[in-house]
Amino acid sequence: MRNCLRLPFPLLFLGLSLAGGCTTCRHTAFAESLKPVEQVRVLAPARAKVYAFLMNGADVLELYGFGELPQVLTCAGFPKIYYAQRSDREWFRKELHRLHREDPDARFLLVGFGSAADQIQELACQVSREEIPLDAVVYIDPIGANGDLTQNVPYRALILKSHHLRGAPRLKAPEAVTVNEVGHIALSEHPATLQTLIDLMTESALKVPLPDTAIDCLPILDTPRPIPRPAEPKEIKPPPPGWDFLCPNLR
Repeated sequence: MRNCLRLPFPLLFLGLSLAGGCTTCRHTAFAESLKPVEQVRVLAPARAKVYAFLMNGADVLELYGFGELPQVLTCAGFPKIYYAQRSDREWFRKELHRLHREDPDARFLLVGFGSAADQIQELACQVSREEIPLDAVVYIDPIGANGDLTQNVPYRALILKSHHLRGAPRLKAPEAVTVNEVGHIALSEHPATLQTLIDLMTESALKVPLPDTAIDCLPILDTPRPIPRPAEPKEIKPPPPGWDFLCPNLR
């Protein structure tokens, strides 16, 4: 550990730059790239049936911005976001079964960041065998996972890669997108990543069947109800002479 601290500062700065893509910016366009809810042309009841399960990798200190995605996606109009660590795969599986059992119209997406790719890959294969439908599985800069995702997978598989880190070279998918000039640290909060997730969740929401009847509408009456008229004040007569409230019958 002491030998690491003796590294010249320029070399340390260079290492951080290669890992993160940039060290002076935090991608100010990240917040600006949020779609307002009115631009996501899917009704709120349909968006509420789309569940995204996000699994973090080795970033236990939450330094890479992946832990901010649940709040960002919620602000974009998708409130059903799960977030967990690599050790929570079984909890994810149980929740997928529970949600599918309670609401067969629910749609599911899995997202793994970094070294969580292998856990997400195994979870996706497991729940697919257990007849839990998945709309998409997204790998953000996958590390450690291997295999060909193009075979025997009934869901859409997508890989988002950073420019500098080429992790999991043997992991293949029908769709692979490389975000240029972006490092592993900045990829999870990059506007391209956010836009990809919002587009996928929007596609899932469009598959949700909605009832033909209007939602949250007040009933329309054929004949308007009469407006109540104010009541006239009653005239209160004074009590008769000699009236006693203790003996009301005596006059």
